[in-house]
Amino acid sequence: MYIAQSALLAGLGVGFTLVGQVLALGEEKVIIFPSLEELETAAPLDTHDDSRQLTFQASAHEGLEDIITTDIDKRDQFLIASAHHKHATPLLLDSSDDQAIHVAAQTFADDVHKVTGQRPRLYNDTLPHHIERALVVGSVGSELVKGLKGVKRDDLEDKWESYEIGWEDQPVKGLKEGLVITGSDRRGTIYALYTLSEQMGVSPWVYWADTPVRHNPIVAFDKTKRLSHGEPTVKYRGLFINDEHPALWGWAQQTWGRKPWEPAFQVEMYEKWFEMMLRLKANYHWPAMWASMFDVDGLDTSDGLPKNPTPGPNQVLANRMGVVMGTSHHEPMSRNKPEWDSYGEGAWDWDKNKDTLTDFWRYGAERAKGMETLFTMGMRGDGDEPLSGASNELVQNITHTQQGLLKDVYGDNLNGVSQMWCMYKEVAGYYMNGLEVPDDVTVLFADDNYGNLMSVLPSDRQDHKAGAGIYYHVDYVGLPRDYKWTNTINLAKTWEQMNIARAFNTTSIWILNVGSLKPLELPTEHFLALAYDSDAWPRNSVQKFLTHWAEREFGQEVKDEVADIMYKYSLYAGRAKVELLGDTFSLLNYEEAERVLDGWLELTHRAEKVYEHLPKHAKASFFQQVLMLCAGQANINKLHIAVARSHLYAFQARTAANTFAKEAIDAFYQDANITETFHSLLNRKWDHMWDQTHINYYGPLEPIRDSLPPVKFVNPYQASRPGIPIKEHALPGYVAYVRVTVENQVGAWPGDTGENCPGKFKCPDPTLLTMDPYGAKRRWIDIGSGGPKDTKFKLKADEEWLKLSQDRGNIKWDGTEDVRVYVSVDWDKVPVKLRSNEAYLAEGHVHLTSNDLTNVTITVPIVVPPSPPEDFHGHVQGDGYVVLEAAHFTRNSSAEGYAYEEIEGYGRTLSGVEMFPVTTQNFTAGEGPRLEYDIWTHGDSLDEENDIEITVQIGPTNNFLVGKELAFGLQIDDQPVQEIHPIPTKFLQDVEGLDPFTKAATGAVPSDWLQAVSTENRNVTIPYKVDGWEKGGKHTISLYGMTTGMIIERIWVDVGGIKERGYSYLGPPESVRI
Repeated sequence: MYIAQSALLAGLGVGFTLVGQVLALGEEKVIIFPSLEELETAAPLDTHDDSRQLTFQASAHEGLEDIITTDIDKRDQFLIASAHHKHATPLLLDSSDDQAIHVAAQTFADDVHKVTGQRPRLYNDTLPHHIERALVVGSVGSELVKGLKGVKRDDLEDKWESYEIGWEDQPVKGLKEGLVITGSDRRGTIYALYTLSEQMGVSPWVYWADTPVRHNPIVAFDKTKRLSHGEPTVKYRGLFINDEHPALWGWAQQTWGRKPWEPAFQVEMYEKWFEMMLRLKANYHWPAMWASMFDVDGLDTSDGLPKNPTPGPNQVLANRMGVVMGTSHHEPMSRNKPEWDSYGEGAWDWDKNKDTLTDFWRYGAERAKGMETLFTMGMRGDGDEPLSGASNELVQNITHTQQGLLKDVYGDNLNGVSQMWCMYKEVAGYYMNGLEVPDDVTVLFADDNYGNLMSVLPSDRQDHKAGAGIYYHVDYVGLPRDYKWTNTINLAKTWEQMNIARAFNTTSIWILNVGSLKPLELPTEHFLALAYDSDAWPRNSVQKFLTHWAEREFGQEVKDEVADIMYKYSLYAGRAKVELLGDTFSLLNYEEAERVLDGWLELTHRAEKVYEHLPKHAKASFFQQVLMLCAGQANINKLHIAVARSHLYAFQARTAANTFAKEAIDAFYQDANITETFHSLLNRKWDHMWDQTHINYYGPLEPIRDSLPPVKFVNPYQASRPGIPIKEHALPGYVAYVRVTVENQVGAWPGDTGENCPGKFKCPDPTLLTMDPYGAKRRWIDIGSGGPKDTKFKLKADEEWLKLSQDRGNIKWDGTEDVRVYVSVDWDKVPVKLRSNEAYLAEGHVHLTSNDLTNVTITVPIVVPPSPPEDFHGHVQGDGYVVLEAAHFTRNSSAEGYAYEEIEGYGRTLSGVEMFPVTTQNFTAGEGPRLEYDIWTHGDSLDEENDIEITVQIGPTNNFLVGKELAFGLQIDDQPVQEIHPIPTKFLQDVEGLDPFTKAATGAVPSDWLQAVSTENRNVTIPYKVDGWEKGGKHTISLYGMTTGMIIERIWVDVGGIKERGYSYLGPPESVRI
């Protein structure tokens, strides 16, 4: 249990050190940490030399430059800093280089100091005469780099954000050697520096997640290696602070002592934000805009805005640090919504207020001149709503006017002014209907707000000069439900969707809505890593990414365990948004709720064990990035499952309703406790950062305060009465103190609940679902309290082959010690009497008696079908169905260079399969790559019509190819291949009778979108008539690839058993595979 101010917080102070090696994610290791012995063995230092002795005793800023002899040139290490020698090699920069490079160089020097305790000095243009070694830092166009002797950096010229780092002999007059760090431009140089910082042991999350700095007394560069990086995969890689109330805003307001009426986000915060972005190789930012004016905040506006457009302190800071600024998808021309609310006049309506809007936008363009800016174009309605009266012609005319303003302001320099137009919600519909986007404006497609791409750059528009990009979400406010509280992102899904974007050259911009950032650090970094270098993270690289991440953040010893925890976290958390949880997981079928909760509890237990063994200084970071996520998810699932149990058990007259109502209350308070534990870390550094409400929604938008969902109690002092009408032969005046319930049934015994049988009343005792050797290994019977007396019960099976997990027990009156008894079958003891291919049917009985005179007999029917032949390999029907994971195919056949490949960790249970490579290829049904699944059915549960249903579970993807539909083929045995187009082409906004809020809030998404994103999948169910299956035997299900982008997760073959059981969220566990 997490208790604020407890031992859990002990040692969570500042001044972290964590010894060990670290590696920048995806980069070759070039930073090394030689021991003092290795250093001096490679280049002996004569400690008897007086001059050297004096140098060792000098202050840190004096350095070691004047004491290293030519012996050191024989080493393979270029020394960056040594605490033993109180030395840090200085940096040489070009004074005329961009200011952002100088800012990053100073930060790099700070990083060296954090790691070694030695701070390098920075020099511009020249070095003191006694210095013989330096880190030479500059952009390829700088005079410093151009003047290097014998150093070639021609490959960097005219490149975007590229760099090269390498040791050079005598690169500058007076230097014997140097580490030359060169970028193609200012950000290329910055990324080179921060890559070295990360390899030295300074995580990009050193501030935002309190990752301990890895202390090492000696840091060096491996002179035998060179480290370079070409142009990033995506040109503009950005983060969007959004939905920042209450968390980030409340935190910043408290951290920097802002009054309620003062802007919370000013240069103090953005300085840390921009540094984090650049360390993560991001370059583009949409600032917070709910109540902030990025370009204004910090200016003196007591008399209004400056008449001459003047960049605000935040805007100046971004440019000084090297960050490209923009505004969100609905805020054109470098002016945001709160600016219009504060300084605009009239309506946000182009037809009625054209001149005012034009002047408003002109001010933004003039203010941004000289600041590196990517302008948002177009126009949506006021407050991110659809634009009233919009048409393709109207929004095209608006964008034409905006481009005219940019031409007026920038003149001949307009070619260097980047612009984008976001196809968000209803605007995506305009694009699908032929919207004309100017060739010098990037088309920014949006996902559907739930991580599913809406569009990519169409094949017939690949020559669009400014290209296209993606606006993606890991945080969202809107239908069907806000998700802002915690990390619910499946990393494999992110990879799969962004791989599609890359495949269709939709790589000019990728920007991620990160909400308040915390606790979304992991999916944020994963997204940016893909954007920076997709080649480094191919298919099934999530585990590799997590292993590198865990090693950097928490160390070599725990990297594999932490990576596996977060791999499973990604799978579990991606099943459903926390805010949508309720009675989500079945209490009656497949022990689904138990399996889900056990999974979360196991992850939390594993995370706690790691936490306990970490050094104190690493615990705060681990708590933030791992433990509190697992604990929060486990607890919130526990809460909702307990609420659901209180309802079910109250209906069943079980006193345990009270137990679980109390458990729900405890979980509700525990949720607050986990939050307070986080807020209490590090002298309350992150106070308010997890203030986001997330429990008990009343609609799609967040509640004002968390509240406990309604729970149900029963009167614990009241016995259970048989109900009306009374059964024949019932004991007069009988009351029960025991309740008996069984798997897959809502009813309870003794007595009638109205749900004990289809006839509602005067029902027989319960019958369990038929068991067979290939189905679930056990069924359950619950024996619980039904009144204010302790009771004792006994169970007796009437067949030798019928096994019980226990045959007697005590039930406490208050419902806290109810018993679940498992019923199983010893199949070796079943006296099977088979004739030819007929199944053997039998039944056993479990007789329950208790000292309150309760007497219930549970019937246990069984069926033993003929066994598959020994040479059969595949999935076998059990419990009336065959369920298989799509990756567990029998055969995989390629076609014309295309094949199905597994995406590990995708979906809700295991993985998904998709046709690769990703192109516009569209096979005729039955001619594409093929997955075959051999199954064995028994025929015993078929209905009289020989009808079955096949459900193919697919990811919640959209028809992202404009004008085309995603499809696959499905075949049973030698029946004709069915061509399946599972994604509706009708938009939700066009559904008749849809309420105005939903119509406005959803846009051009498929008509089944609310269900698809709420459950994170689509169930595509196809009925089949299967003559001949009643005899049992081998059959083959075949999936044919037709288009890429269709991810198959699971296949259900329902021979009656799934429909009989009814609802579950995840579906049955996978069938037996032999």
